[in-house]
Amino acid sequence: MSNIKRFKSIINVAGVDQYILVDKAAKIFAHNMADPQKMAEITSICGSKSHTIGKTSVNYVMFSRENHINFFIFPVGKYYLGVIKQESINNDLLAENVLRFLKDFLNRKIGI
Repeated sequence: MSNIKRFKSIINVAGVDQYILVDKAAKIFAHNMADPQKMAEITSICGSKSHTIGKTSVNYVMFSRENHINFFIFPVGKYYLGVIKQESINNDLLAENVLRFLKDFLNRKIGI
C-alpha cells in the first residue's frame, strides 16, 4: 500500500490535472477524479483494447477532446493509468512527463 501512496505523487507531474490507476477488471487503486467509477471502466476497457489495436507494446493512447483537455491511457505493467491533462500543456510534453515519471517509478523497483 505504501507503493500506491508513492504513486500518488503523479499529480505533481507537470500537466497532470487528474489521474486514475486501475487494473484490467477496473478495480481502482488510486485516483483524484470526481467520478472515478466511470473513468475506471473507460480506462480499463480502452487500455486492454489498445493492446489488440497495437499488436505490440503501446506507450500510451490519447483521446482528443473538443475542449483540448485530452485523456491519456498509459499501460503500467498489469495496470492502466488514466490521465486528464491540463488544458495549458502540450500533448507531447505531457506524455513525455508521464512516461518519465513511470520509468523512474518502475526503475526504483517499487512496484505497485
